[in-house]
Amino acid sequence: MPSEMCDMSLRQTQELLRLTDMTLQQICCRRFTGEELYEEALRNILGGKGRRGPDSILLVFKDVGAGIRRGRGRVFHMMEGEMAGSEEIIFDPASSYAIDMSGADIVVSNWREDRETIEEYQDNFHPRVKAFVGSPIKNFVCNRISGDRPGIIAAFNYPGEATDYDADVLRSLAVVIGSLVTLSDEVQETEKAFMYTIEALARACEAAEEETGKHVVRVNRYAGALAANMGLPAAFVEVISYSAQMHDVGKIKIPNSILLKEGPLDSDEMKLMMMHPVYGEQILGDSPRLAKAREIAISHHENWDGSGYPYNLVGENIPLVGRIVKIADVYDALRSKRSYKPAYSHAETLSVFRKGDERVDPALHFDPEILKTFFKIEHIFEKIYESLDGANP
Repeated sequence: MPSEMCDMSLRQTQELLRLTDMTLQQICCRRFTGEELYEEALRNILGGKGRRGPDSILLVFKDVGAGIRRGRGRVFHMMEGEMAGSEEIIFDPASSYAIDMSGADIVVSNWREDRETIEEYQDNFHPRVKAFVGSPIKNFVCNRISGDRPGIIAAFNYPGEATDYDADVLRSLAVVIGSLVTLSDEVQETEKAFMYTIEALARACEAAEEETGKHVVRVNRYAGALAANMGLPAAFVEVISYSAQMHDVGKIKIPNSILLKEGPLDSDEMKLMMMHPVYGEQILGDSPRLAKAREIAISHHENWDGSGYPYNLVGENIPLVGRIVKIADVYDALRSKRSYKPAYSHAETLSVFRKGDERVDPALHFDPEILKTFFKIEHIFEKIYESLDGANP
């Protein structure tokens, strides 16, 4: 084969290896799904400017719990410079175009070698695959994907004929995708364990107080709703939606005699209570994954005018996550029964957010822009509280 084609194959393989290396370097600081990663890998292979690549690529993975040949897959190709994917396609083992995920490692096929006409050649392919590819399939390369979730990758319609060099590139892509999918599955399992751990810690910190079992869940949802409706990035919304529950983690170091005391605290008790943000920051430590939770814990009792605690921060010197969670936490505290107060209705709580009371001064305590967003979506807060009412089972 021409040396130019060999060089192109080598460059594409090197690009795939670079992608894998970059992913491994970022694993500790990036959350991702396998699909996000393998779509990036597919872009490096699909036909494009200056590259020899196929028009379309099919990925099929074994259906968990199903027979060895059954799978679910999607077809991908580039459309106006963007990656486009088909709807999910089910490959039934009883069909004539079933995908055998336990077969040969690599298959290279051109229609002139297998059929008398290109029309007969189309019988090899699932109707929905053909529909998405959009033109008659004239050749393909197919390779098995190994790993925890086995599957196959098939690439259709290379320029001219599919070759052994195309097979080498696709084999590399199959190894990369199998590795990324396995890696993603393992990260997701670790992520589930992480979420379970922080939820358990958050609930443990609330356990002593009456009817607060669902408080941490509601504050997560309020904070996420505020962040989303402020137009903040999706990654920020996701992080605050699980980090907000850690706002009172420092209360685990406050005696129950203070947490559950009926009536006002004396000066010494109040000083100790006002230390819980500092305790929370200490408990959460220096893990990068808990950076936002740590900011929330230390800053959610700061006030916009500088009258809060523990550091009397003013305005935008208060971390944004702390300013958001403050509103979420105050809303839920007003709605919930506590040892020192009855539960307020939504209307009564809105009145406090507009006019204030002996404890809350909205003009001085809240970020005015976040407060505006709260009033725009206050009905969402009401629905969240009603769906997770601590007084209901």
